[in-house]
Amino acid sequence: MKIRVMLALLVLLASTAIAREKPVEKVKTQAKICDPAAKLKGLQWVKGGPVELKKDAIYVVEFWATWCPPCRVSIPHLTKLQKKFKDKKVTFVGISSESLDKVKPFVQDKGAAMDYVVAVDPGRKISDGYMMAYRQRGIPTAFIVDKQLRVVWVGHPMSDLDTVLEKVVAGKFDPKVYAAQKELERKKNAMATSAFREYFEALQKDVAKKVKTAAGVIIENGSSQLLNAFAWRVLTEVEQDKQDLSIALEAAAKANEMTEGKDAAILDTFALALFKNGEVARAIEVEKKALKLATGDDRMVAEFKARLDEFTKAPAGQ
Repeated sequence: MKIRVMLALLVLLASTAIAREKPVEKVKTQAKICDPAAKLKGLQWVKGGPVELKKDAIYVVEFWATWCPPCRVSIPHLTKLQKKFKDKKVTFVGISSESLDKVKPFVQDKGAAMDYVVAVDPGRKISDGYMMAYRQRGIPTAFIVDKQLRVVWVGHPMSDLDTVLEKVVAGKFDPKVYAAQKELERKKNAMATSAFREYFEALQKDVAKKVKTAAGVIIENGSSQLLNAFAWRVLTEVEQDKQDLSIALEAAAKANEMTEGKDAAILDTFALALFKNGEVARAIEVEKKALKLATGDDRMVAEFKARLDEFTKAPAGQ
């Protein structure tokens, strides 16, 4: 449970898990959408490869690590997408900055569940051209490289990667319009992040008006990950007499809607919110979906099974 809370709170600084990278401040020039993609040279290939970026093909370059729980959850999703787009000249490449000795046995153990190209970048040279250049510190993070060898999308592989990739393959994706939308989302999420801190500070001081105002800003402007972190903290860390279960449910439901019910951790939070609001039957249904999506991450599976067991054993009418 402590690990889950820690990962949720790290959302304030990154997408899910903080990548062990060089300080962002050392990057002199920030890359932007539609800039040329960095070449994949100097990598050690673990599975498949080598891959050389070529025009008229599309690439998904994803950065991950064996120690990162959200990365492990995204692996089956990436495998599914690679199979779906394989005949459309799309190549997925997963890159870890860990050592070959660390990554190779992990990939071998995954077998067909991790069915795309995997490489290691222990010197972080490739990471500099993607993660550092685009100011990304959270992993997993994926980059779509289009047929003109431009980076046209950056984001969490469990967000809208699949829908964006469909459009890129069909030649119907406008990266500049998308980038403008994401910048607006970034500004809104910055507001929500500030409100996140204000909410719990005001709650501790019993300033009801500020608590209500901050909650409104979070719900209105927060990203799915921040909404999830907010709901989880209310449900698991706030003293029972101060818990606003309805606002936690609203945040969790919106996060789940934003991710189209495809994020295991968000579904799990949503299920807990439903349960604590007395919607036991629905909580059980949602937790089962979370458990199915968590396949591949033993730690999450164990936690979700325990929660599902708690829900099913709850007295009638709770």
